[in-house]
Amino acid sequence: MQLRQQVQETSPLGEAGNLQEESVTARPLSPDMGDVQVMQKKEGKPWFFMTVDTQAFYNSNVTYAESVSYTFAAWQIITTPEIGFAPQIQDEQYSMFFPKAGFRYQFYSYAQAASYPPDVAATATSTGQPYTIATQNFRVANPYVSIGWAFSDDLYLEFSAQGNIYTSNSPYSPPNNFLDEYPIAWQASWFKNFAEIQSVSITARASYVLANPTNFERTDNNLTFAWVTNPLRELNTQIYASYRLAKYTGIQDPAEFDNYDRLDFQQTYGASVTWSPIQYLSLRGFISWTKSDSTQVSNTGTFEAYNAGTGLNLIYRF
Repeated sequence: MQLRQQVQETSPLGEAGNLQEESVTARPLSPDMGDVQVMQKKEGKPWFFMTVDTQAFYNSNVTYAESVSYTFAAWQIITTPEIGFAPQIQDEQYSMFFPKAGFRYQFYSYAQAASYPPDVAATATSTGQPYTIATQNFRVANPYVSIGWAFSDDLYLEFSAQGNIYTSNSPYSPPNNFLDEYPIAWQASWFKNFAEIQSVSITARASYVLANPTNFERTDNNLTFAWVTNPLRELNTQIYASYRLAKYTGIQDPAEFDNYDRLDFQQTYGASVTWSPIQYLSLRGFISWTKSDSTQVSNTGTFEAYNAGTGLNLIYRF
């Protein structure tokens, strides 16, 4: 869970503000004082945010392969700078809507954590170098836009559209744009507090993913159950179960992966602990297990993987 800091800009002491340019509101005082009003500056709220998130974790099956001949563990690091626009609407009539737009850039990097299987070690890079997991490095450009609606105190709905532009980032070859995806999605989240420090949530997400190459076009649906506790103000724990069902529907390009009539079902179970010692910083530790079953076995549809690691998030709102 990301912690967000709100920053209010005020004039330094000794500087006179221009009342004509400031937003002010009149608030009535106690009736005992008669018909008297005072002018107070209307509270400002930030519209923009910048954040940097990084996580490092152990991945027991970094190739997401079923065959032991291609399965090995590696360290994975994901670094994500992001800037966004998320105004908080002041008009009470529309205050239940939450528009958001932004851009994030993700860097995926890998480091060896175990010996490569013989079938993998025998693979050479395009420049003739011995195989290294760093050849799998890539980055993702991700513009996005969404509109959320707080339907009630317990129910939140959201519609979103985004782009995911994947580019290889191997140290042994020039960058190559190997995949573009454009998910269009809706999401519904239900929250319920059943104790002072505990809550549960259910989140359902349905999307259709346009892709280039079209082999990767699909419907992609998720259902997540979470139990959250806050034993301390600065501490958050979460246990969750997530289920994913994806049906590939795109026109198949013979030069790419064969995803014809492919159906994937994934289940993930995990836990995390997040500590927020100060307003704009949070640290977390997490562990998860994923099992995927697919009608497409030859590539990365069927696998099991364990992840365990830590992460850090910084955010500034203005």
